Amino acid sequence: MLYNLRMSAQPVDPAGDHGVMELPASEARSRISELLDAVADGEFIYLTRRGKRVAALMPADIAENYEKIEDEYWARRAEEARARLASGEDHVIPFDQLVAEAEGMRGQA
Repeated sequence: MLYNLRMSAQPVDPAGDHGVMELPASEARSRISELLDAVADGEFIYLTRRGKRVAALMPADIAENYEKIEDEYWARRAEEARARLASGEDHVIPFDQLVAEAEGMRGQA
């Protein structure tokens, strides 16, 4: 499912998308200048390999906004973890213990 180009949570039908292109990565090599112009005009371009989407070209401001949102998310998660440690609600464990516990959980699934 795709979402519209204005970063809304409203799903859109891929067949009806305007400003969204999909093409094989091998074809993109010979059309990179044209693709960059399209992206600069606000289009999204999905690059495919064997018919599956493997990458996307998008306007830089949208990618930068995504990075900012992701950075804020991880900073918030880190601050929450620090607060749990400071309050004694959580504790630090060695990495090898974490791996052992995770591997043990995988065997139970």
